[in-house]
Amino acid sequence: MAQEITLFDLPSKPPNRSWSSNPWKTRIVLNYKSIPYKTHWIEFRDIAPHFESLGIPPNAQGTPYTVPTIHIPPSPSQPKGEYIVDSKVIAIALEAKYPDPPLHLDAPQLARVEELWGQAVKALIGVLVPGVMRTVLTDRSKEYMKAKVDSKSLVGGDEAWEGAKPAMEAIGLLLKEKGGPFVLGET
Repeated sequence: MAQEITLFDLPSKPPNRSWSSNPWKTRIVLNYKSIPYKTHWIEFRDIAPHFESLGIPPNAQGTPYTVPTIHIPPSPSQPKGEYIVDSKVIAIALEAKYPDPPLHLDAPQLARVEELWGQAVKALIGVLVPGVMRTVLTDRSKEYMKAKVDSKSLVGGDEAWEGAKPAMEAIGLLLKEKGGPFVLGET
């Protein structure tokens, strides 16, 4: 049996369950392509020190150390294996290494979906963060998040949902464009 890829993901309260959308993107790719993997649960506050200890270089864009990150096991061309950070970069790398079934990463709709999803999440952050802190995070991650997020600046309730509405309606139109049920139609 081939060695498994390791997916680094954030734990929930017990029992550990995947909950964050970015690691879910990678988890879906791994499952869709039937790539064997195991999950390494890592708390928010442990991400940077753990990844630094593994010699993982900081992410080129955005947060220096984050999840999802994967470790591809050693091979003759990569004797120490390979660490890849960021769900999109991971998807591109996995598509190159495991082309079937295809992900259609070159589909013109993908950039628009990414843009709209980003807008929706940004508008809903005031709903998402308190909910995640209250119902999902472990105590250790909750403490870390409280120190990082200015909860007084978060906009929630109807205002947040109204802010997300244009992006969500546009995503709905994209789903209808090719007849659904997916953005690319039946694919």
